[in-house]
Amino acid sequence: MSNTIDWGQASVNNTIDYGDGAIDNTISWGKVYASSASGDTNIGTFVTPSFTNTKSIALDGVDDFCETASTYSELDGQNKATFSFWIKPQDNLFRILLHVPRNNTNANGQFLIYQRDGRIQMNIDTASYYCITPNNTLILNQWQHVMICMDLPSTDEGKIFINGVDQTSTENWGNRTALNTSTGGLYIGEANNGYQRPFLGNIDEVAIWNGTDQRANISTIYNSGVANDLNNNGLTAPTTWYRMGDGDTAPTIQDTNGSANLTMNNFSTFSTDVPT
Repeated sequence: MSNTIDWGQASVNNTIDYGDGAIDNTISWGKVYASSASGDTNIGTFVTPSFTNTKSIALDGVDDFCETASTYSELDGQNKATFSFWIKPQDNLFRILLHVPRNNTNANGQFLIYQRDGRIQMNIDTASYYCITPNNTLILNQWQHVMICMDLPSTDEGKIFINGVDQTSTENWGNRTALNTSTGGLYIGEANNGYQRPFLGNIDEVAIWNGTDQRANISTIYNSGVANDLNNNGLTAPTTWYRMGDGDTAPTIQDTNGSANLTMNNFSTFSTDVPT
């Protein structure tokens, strides 16, 4: 029987406000339409989670370090490069931070970055070619951002920034025109040849740009002392970027932007101490 009051017909051809109850309703009122109306499944716009940094690696200064399984050749023949990382040193001894070898001779490398007497130093080729900050530049037991920029050859070949400030005291990369060919992996916290100068303290957010000198963008990368999303800050993304725990499962530390993953040696847990 047809409905004759104001409520309208609650049947298949109802055209007023009450709507079509649909023949496959299984709960109290269920699907309003027999076929989906535009937008009735929209539950909001997906928002990408904001960048967070919750983990780092803590090295014991005895035998902890990280290395890539394969030869790290990203910088072979490059005359421009940028290195960015955060460190929290616990002493001022000679401690290796990053190393890619060119042979097995101590102090030699495609590049070698280390701390000593509270300073940061980067050698290319041999110890005779270096860029350096003054002694006692670093502060013990505090997070500091380090960024080293290379532009070979030029009148201003090397820059070392600590916490966003240029702290370069001497640059002596001589007549070097490009980095040598790598003969091994990328090492973090130690050298490939058992140099026995492992780092003591925390390291976080290690990034390398090949072919790019980022010195003009130090303020963006340093970000007022807070680690930020290096893939989404308006700059060229790094060639290699290790989050040092975030998104990683021990013993592997992923290269966020490539395939040169790190393996953790002699330690298997991440630290929750991070730069803030």
